[in-house]
Amino acid sequence: MFAVKSARRALALGSALVATGAFGLVAAPQPAMAGTTVLNATVDCLNVNYSGSTSDWYPYQVSVYASPGGSVSYSPYAIPATHAYGITATLPSGTTSVTVYALCSSGHQWDLSGYGGVSVPSGATSVSLTLNCSTQPVYPGPWLTSCSSS
Repeated sequence: MFAVKSARRALALGSALVATGAFGLVAAPQPAMAGTTVLNATVDCLNVNYSGSTSDWYPYQVSVYASPGGSVSYSPYAIPATHAYGITATLPSGTTSVTVYALCSSGHQWDLSGYGGVSVPSGATSVSLTLNCSTQPVYPGPWLTSCSSS
């Protein structure tokens, strides 16, 4: 008799723990989904080489950096009508600003990149950046890409 009562109590306690534990898992607060922010950018090398070379029409060595966070991978696509690149990138959670670097000169040693950036407002789902760049030689050294952003 004592063994039967002990077994029933153990089963009842086990059932209560399972029920309470299962309820605790369902009722536990779930972390909020982190909001994602998408960067939509255009990088345009405005200067055209009128000697016939099209090598400087499109930007290259484009890189995207989030602050805080560092380098961000992106998906580029060409915009043939304006010889620009479009960029789509998902920024890390907590990003407060993003900077895009680009080079609009090719084949010159020690060329300097241009850049532009934008602040990322808290809670924003997307931010846009237009980077208009041009390249000029810096005597006696490299070529310099200068950019303005909007």
